[in-house]
Amino acid sequence: MTTPPGAHADLHYTDHGSGSPVVLVHGVAGGITTSWGSLPERLAEHHRVIAVDNPGSGHSPLPDGPLQLDTLADSIALTAERAGLERYTVVGYSMGSAIAVRHATRHPHRTAALALLAGFAQPDPRLRLALRIWRDLLDVDERLLGRYLLQQSCGPAGLAQLNGTDIDRLAEETAAGLPPGTRRHIDLALRLDVRDDLPRIDAPALVVAASEDILVAPSHSDALAQGIKGSRLVRVPAGHDAPAEQPAAIAAHIHTLTHR
Repeated sequence: MTTPPGAHADLHYTDHGSGSPVVLVHGVAGGITTSWGSLPERLAEHHRVIAVDNPGSGHSPLPDGPLQLDTLADSIALTAERAGLERYTVVGYSMGSAIAVRHATRHPHRTAALALLAGFAQPDPRLRLALRIWRDLLDVDERLLGRYLLQQSCGPAGLAQLNGTDIDRLAEETAAGLPPGTRRHIDLALRLDVRDDLPRIDAPALVVAASEDILVAPSHSDALAQGIKGSRLVRVPAGHDAPAEQPAAIAAHIHTLTHR
């Protein structure tokens, strides 16, 4: 099943918990089951948690043609409306942060707050290179791609717990589990630029930098926080897999944001 280009996608989502609603938006090649670790369960202790699969991930269909940021942002709003939400906190992770930012500027009446985790407004040269290597490796060597992604995403503490056998197994599982939309996700990430959106955001905003992130460097979070007036910047000791590595700390920061 495909969705015509430019159409607002009817995204697959899961719904857990009760309380003030949060909508989770993942990044490149992610998904409900692969991006968040135990963060949704932590958040569901105090919130209603809607987690979405972006187009081409999980159970959401891949549209024809390139992915468009405005369409993704509108699809998040449409999916939240379908879930019965009027106002909600949008939690964007990695590229999902740019989707969340664009959602906030296109749907300000729906955006109660923003939480941006290990995100970026525009890829810098280092992130562009990492994304291009990722895209090139899709057609080269599955095991090498898996090792590359582990090296880019895992923090030092997580990698230190793995032996060679573990790394080989996880590398194979990581590469084999990449969704069909991965290439188009990467293409979108490479052309993203939401820097002009940042000053227009008037919702409360939390920016979470992963201090050990070598894929999306903490400087990207600094730029997000500097661009969003009144935002709060916090740092957690984690690699790019911050939601999986530091779910309790991130859930606590999000809970504080939504209960100001």
